[in-house]
Amino acid sequence: MPETCSIRAFAPSDAEYAALAAIGASTPPQFALDYEFRDAADWREFDESFAQAGRALTRYMAACDGVPAGYAYAFEVDWAPPPGRFWCVLRVRPEQRGCGVGARLYDRLLADLAGRRAAGLLIELDDSEAALRPALERRGFRAQLQSWAFVLDPRACDPSRFAAYAKLGGLTIATLADEIARGADWLPPLHQLYALVAGDVPIPIDPHASPPPEWLEHQAIGLPESLPEAFFVVRDGERYAGMSFLHANGPGRLFQRITAIHPAYRGRGVAMALKLATIEYARAHGCHEIRTAVESNNPSMLAINRKFGFEQREGLTLFERALELPG
Repeated sequence: MPETCSIRAFAPSDAEYAALAAIGASTPPQFALDYEFRDAADWREFDESFAQAGRALTRYMAACDGVPAGYAYAFEVDWAPPPGRFWCVLRVRPEQRGCGVGARLYDRLLADLAGRRAAGLLIELDDSEAALRPALERRGFRAQLQSWAFVLDPRACDPSRFAAYAKLGGLTIATLADEIARGADWLPPLHQLYALVAGDVPIPIDPHASPPPEWLEHQAIGLPESLPEAFFVVRDGERYAGMSFLHANGPGRLFQRITAIHPAYRGRGVAMALKLATIEYARAHGCHEIRTAVESNNPSMLAINRKFGFEQREGLTLFERALELPG
């Protein structure tokens, strides 16, 4: 057990960002929570996005015997009502667990948020950390939804069984690479589509309700894992009715990111057609895995993934605690 453990407010510096990265990297990447990173540059970019948006981000660091041991941070959820709820992330290095570090970080963060009249807290718990569930429940947290990983070996899927879903009655499926090649002004309308449906997603990729168009452009063509030829769109003339895209996720592996369908086109098989297109891409490029994540409050996408043979795997639970505001 450490002799001394201190909690302090995060102070941006190279050393502090290096500490964040070391703590974030102390857990296997498949168990990392949303908005949690393993690289100092990613932490800086995350913080800068809040500064640019003019949004508050509160973070505390723990050190045991002078060694960085954990962090806790929170920001207000702005992508879905009601207001006053704060997204919280807490991480303690494995070798420092069981010493009360997590409890002290939580208490410090809770005191800060209570002073800001927070109405509620949201926190994720990975299935691998199920032993911590009783501690959350003792503190008043209740499970709200689950998010599961779904995995498919596209080589075992026969797309011909789903060929009927590729017929969209006048709608056209294209890739972003095709759109760029024909000179389409793709970014503004696709960003508008994303912004239109972002509130439907309980755990969005980006923590801001209205990320700038440059964010979507970065996801689509600016990252090392970006695959514009695996970014599929559905067009109704020049109007985008839906989109779904894949990222490279290691040799032979793909991760399905955003699937967004314009409300006016839901119920017309657009999501099925996009899913089929991603599977056909994976098969054509010799991939052996497509991985995605689906929340328990999205029955239509759960049904689509199961229909295509995706296997449900590990996941996480989103917990919420309501806070009583002082009179």
